[in-house]
Amino acid sequence: MSKFLLSSIEKNLDEFYLKCSRHSNFESMDTTKLKWVRAKIADWPSCIFQANFNDLDVDFETEQVKNLIQSGKAPDDWTIGPLTKPKNLGKSLLKHNFSEVFHQAGMALDLFKIKISTNINNTLNVKKVENKNDLSNWSKVVSNVFHIKLDQELLTHLQTQSEVAFYIGLYQDICVSALLLYLIPGVAGLHAVSTLPDFRNNNFALTLSSRALLDARDLGYEYGVLQASSMGQFIYKKLGFKKYCDIFTYALNETS
Repeated sequence: MSKFLLSSIEKNLDEFYLKCSRHSNFESMDTTKLKWVRAKIADWPSCIFQANFNDLDVDFETEQVKNLIQSGKAPDDWTIGPLTKPKNLGKSLLKHNFSEVFHQAGMALDLFKIKISTNINNTLNVKKVENKNDLSNWSKVVSNVFHIKLDQELLTHLQTQSEVAFYIGLYQDICVSALLLYLIPGVAGLHAVSTLPDFRNNNFALTLSSRALLDARDLGYEYGVLQASSMGQFIYKKLGFKKYCDIFTYALNETS
């Protein structure tokens, strides 16, 4: 089962990227060797992922992608995880003048063993996004927390998709927290979990995540997955999440 969860952590993220890449406001590559998605009018999602290189060709392939990035024909960020081949791709990226810019823990949870935390904050009004105003509030929180420009047309499109659900958390009628739930067979993935800086340390992210995961369980999904920062790991362990892998993001140095 650990092998299944290990692959599901990255697969959920990759399939979400591929879902976004099919929108007309995005450019993409989807081959057996490499995949990427790049936003035309926004900042997210935009990255290279799921490399599948032969060990002997890794330096050549890395240099080829590097040239595409430099010529503006590929995204700047490159994410690697348990599905990446070869396993030592990160070392090749460092050798070719990439730098590690982000490190997350790939975590998973059996939804039928979720811990209903005593830290749930009942003052947070959790709701699914159901209208344009809710979606606008969702976007404002995520943009503020991650400092990114979002594509509203993409978000509106995703809201109509059965495998996507947006959640917001309201505190005293102010939208303070947000996340996106992406569903693949058997697995529910949490993405873009965010809480406005002035409202942190109130267990709002934990409360919002619990609701989304329980909703997924009620729909018959067995596992929850996510990618967490060091701070996020502490939060999600309270729900019963365990770390299974590392997810790294690299970027090409500007002086390359």
